[in-house]
Amino acid sequence: MELSEFISYGIKSIQRGVVDRKSPYRLPVLSTSVEGNVSQRIVVARGFDEKNLQLIVFTDNASKKYQQLQINSKCALLFWDPRKKLQIQVNGKANFIKEKDMYWNNLSDRQKKEYVINPIPGSKIESAQSYNYDSEETRFAVLSIQFDHIDMLQLSSDGHKRAGCILRQGKREDFWMCP
Repeated sequence: MELSEFISYGIKSIQRGVVDRKSPYRLPVLSTSVEGNVSQRIVVARGFDEKNLQLIVFTDNASKKYQQLQINSKCALLFWDPRKKLQIQVNGKANFIKEKDMYWNNLSDRQKKEYVINPIPGSKIESAQSYNYDSEETRFAVLSIQFDHIDMLQLSSDGHKRAGCILRQGKREDFWMCP
């Protein structure tokens, strides 16, 4: 596979994760960092803009991830397909989308409940069931992660393959790397 095909295959795999619930690319790990403390969590890929290379993720505006990305918008995503032994790392910058009605209106009632949970995410509670869904305000937020750099590693008994891609001002610079 040629270099540009390999990178494009990785991008298409990420895009597929948005529409295919069984895709291993649907649930990437999102890493954030504030004051030297790194946090990681699984997120759900909700949308993908192939032209601008942006991944859409939903969050609660009272969550730790939201607060961290307000302080430091730099973040990373990690995708892993165990069957294909393909790892894709993405570095990027998070932006919050203000026009979120379109996303909110596409959620089911069950999904909408997750953004009115009380107390706020991460709060200590007395038991596993000591929470409810009766917040007076919806804390739904939409996060767009703009890709800056992609690092792909394909593991194979025939020899590993690794490539990178830097994205600047709508242009893509692809290159091979030593695995």
